[in-house]
Amino acid sequence: MIDRQLPVELVQELTSGISAGLGEGLVGLYLYGSSVSGGFAAEVSDIDLLAVTSRDISELDFTNLDRVHRAFVDRHPAWNDRLEIVYVGREALRLFRGGGCLAVISPGEPFHVGNGVELWLQNWYLVRETGVTLHGLAPDAVIPAIGWNEFIEAIARYAAEVRGRSLEEASPGARAYAVLTMCRALCTILTHRPCSKREGAAWVRERMPEWSWLIDAAVECWLSRGAVGFADDETRAAAEELIRLLADEVATCS
Repeated sequence: MIDRQLPVELVQELTSGISAGLGEGLVGLYLYGSSVSGGFAAEVSDIDLLAVTSRDISELDFTNLDRVHRAFVDRHPAWNDRLEIVYVGREALRLFRGGGCLAVISPGEPFHVGNGVELWLQNWYLVRETGVTLHGLAPDAVIPAIGWNEFIEAIARYAAEVRGRSLEEASPGARAYAVLTMCRALCTILTHRPCSKREGAAWVRERMPEWSWLIDAAVECWLSRGAVGFADDETRAAAEELIRLLADEVATCS
């Protein structure tokens, strides 16, 4: 079910544009993430889409698709830098554990083709288990089964990566993102269900009330897209400590 805060007409517009751009080459298009699983924030959340194509990504011409993305943002400036659309060939997705290429447009990155389809296991799991089909086949017809333990291992690896980046990246937004990502990871692992950053933050806030002030500050910074808070020395030091505590627990529990 699509979150009520995400206008259905926007999803329909993207679906029509991508369908027109790929034609019969579009096997399936899926909406996933917070826009269908809860915790969607109209001010900052991305629109997450997976497009599965009949041919390998290397054989496709993405010029027209890039026009689709740009035209959508031109019509809806509030969604600039808030689209995460992944394009992957059906065969590459079926054999994703062996690697392969995919094309992505995501916040902070232009539309590009790259390797690493195996690194997107968390996304494939979420699409298969919680995604909404916008076009074509059902998710389980194109994405192979992924076990819960394999999903959790991927979460733990990503949490470790985010922890490492948070020590190098000094921006307030990056630290707030790291705090909320750790909250989501720990909540998912211990409650045995996927959740959004906002849901994970609320769960950890209740579990660790002594850190509620920092989690609230992280949410405020996230909602402002890094413009508010998390800039003073005390908050930065506290954020690094909480990130470390949560990352250690994620590693222990996974």
